[in-house]
Amino acid sequence: MLETNTMTPRLHHLFAFIVCCSLLPAALPCRLSAQEVTLLSSPGKDTIRAAVVLPLKEKTARGSKMVEFYQGLLLAVDSMKRDGTNVEVTALHSGSTADEMDHLLMKHSLRRMDVVFGPLDVAQQLALADYCDIHGVRLVCPFSNVTTQLTGHPLYYMASAPRQTVQNGALQYIRSQFRDHNIILVDCNEKNEEGAAFGQLLRDELAKDGIFVRTLNTMGDETAYYQAFNPLRPNLLVLNSSSLKALNTFLPKLKDYRREHTDLQVKLLGYPAWQTYTSQLLHDFYEQDTYIFTTFFRNPLAGRSEALDRLFLQWFHRPMQQTFPRYGAMGFDLGYYFLRGLSIFGNRLEDSHTKVPALPYQHPLGFERTAEGDGFVNTFVELIHYSPAQTIDLITFNR
Repeated sequence: MLETNTMTPRLHHLFAFIVCCSLLPAALPCRLSAQEVTLLSSPGKDTIRAAVVLPLKEKTARGSKMVEFYQGLLLAVDSMKRDGTNVEVTALHSGSTADEMDHLLMKHSLRRMDVVFGPLDVAQQLALADYCDIHGVRLVCPFSNVTTQLTGHPLYYMASAPRQTVQNGALQYIRSQFRDHNIILVDCNEKNEEGAAFGQLLRDELAKDGIFVRTLNTMGDETAYYQAFNPLRPNLLVLNSSSLKALNTFLPKLKDYRREHTDLQVKLLGYPAWQTYTSQLLHDFYEQDTYIFTTFFRNPLAGRSEALDRLFLQWFHRPMQQTFPRYGAMGFDLGYYFLRGLSIFGNRLEDSHTKVPALPYQHPLGFERTAEGDGFVNTFVELIHYSPAQTIDLITFNR
């Protein structure tokens, strides 16, 4: 259980703030496992220097999200200090333009850093990535998924997976979890780039496995639905749109059809954005046995999630914003993963990143190097299962 304390960082000094004091609450158990004790014999770092380079002074909605990300990272720093690792954190306002990044790099030296978190804006990424490579500094980009930035930057970590990577992960789950299902691609009559890409991927790749994908137009008549469904096998429905409008159109028709065919076994497979619809459609997700593929998930029913929320409120005197994802939790997960990894493996982290013992609140991390001499991308994809028993479960591949 998380402990709390009345000490709160003074965030009005955020932009030149260095965390050198001993902070308090532990977000993970302090007792180390046998595996962790063995890992700690590796040449890790006693002191870790980290920088956060984000638009922290920006008085906008995205600026407040960046501050919350930084605050979550401070909680990760706190956990590391309780485990005996000294962490120094420098937070810098990045602005948003390439010129502002050039000015920052001339004014502030980051060459002694072990890891830098940022930036937010694509226009600033190349300059910061080049700088970090020259000085042997790891650059963790939490938000961008522009894969061209990985090329030629071996210390670049992309935490947000590109859409193609996420959809390829979803395809793996279909092959392993739903191979024996009757797979139905539902045409929602929308121009939805994400759904169109996944629908095409589904058709092309499953055809290579000899798996036939049926099609159903959401506005089809009784005969069209009858021809698409298989009464003798479980049916997996995949919409070719990730929009709320598509779901609101299709779900009433699906429920009407199932009332007339009560023996049908039906499951839905949906997109990461479906997490944002749970306030309206949670009951429907349970009822239709829904699976959502995603790279992040904060379980609202988990005690750990509630504990982190309480700790955040205790420290910063306001709750985390109810966004998808929650930026405070994201800051904690990324911060803890890299700080923990550096404390254990030091400069051998790139060879040992799969062994970092970190239990995430929201963002599981599974980095893979894209090519020799290039950077790493987070390829971790999981399934959220909303079952008819009104439980929420996570399905993940063993790594």
